[in-house]
Amino acid sequence: MRGNLFAVNQIEVIGNRSLSIKYIENASGIQIGQSIFGLRSWEIENRIKQINDVKSVKVQKVFPHLIQIQIVERTPLAKVVVGDTWFYVDDQGVRVNTPSDNPDQLISLYIPSLENDSIPAALEVIRAWLSDFETPLKMVKLVHDNLFILQLQNDIFIKCESVQNLKEKVPVLKPLLREVQVKALKVVGFDLRMKKDIVLIQDEEEVF
Repeated sequence: MRGNLFAVNQIEVIGNRSLSIKYIENASGIQIGQSIFGLRSWEIENRIKQINDVKSVKVQKVFPHLIQIQIVERTPLAKVVVGDTWFYVDDQGVRVNTPSDNPDQLISLYIPSLENDSIPAALEVIRAWLSDFETPLKMVKLVHDNLFILQLQNDIFIKCESVQNLKEKVPVLKPLLREVQVKALKVVGFDLRMKKDIVLIQDEEEVF
């Protein structure tokens, strides 16, 4: 009697966007009809966490018949381009599947190679920009260890040495960007690499 009264007859998946409900159900290992008492939430969570695009998962038993699976999928942040190959990563640098919605709106991240922690270093710069500035990023290019080139959606270029260099110049760079937007000044970009000053870039040839 206990087995019939507390047999799982429904699996509810919440929070999925690109992953199908069936795929998550299969990964969970839950069988319809098995006793809800025989299931361990942490074991189900560990199985679902093996899906690369799952960032976090929480499993709850809703007595007498329901298992609820709430997931957070990894969100693509950037399209990483290395030579002729490319792939997508989230804000933690984990590779994710091709986004189904507006892949062209992702930040393009160009790096010379996959060695020397290039992706984590570039993502630090991207996260710092998104945290401190309102103007959206279009592209980040890591030229070498001490040179990042950022291209904004308004096609202004920013050259900096590191995430620390970028953060140090936030108080000065923010009002300059506002001036460019409000007054439509003809400026190609800004070079932040001078210790105390910001250098105006007035010719696109100076960017690269």
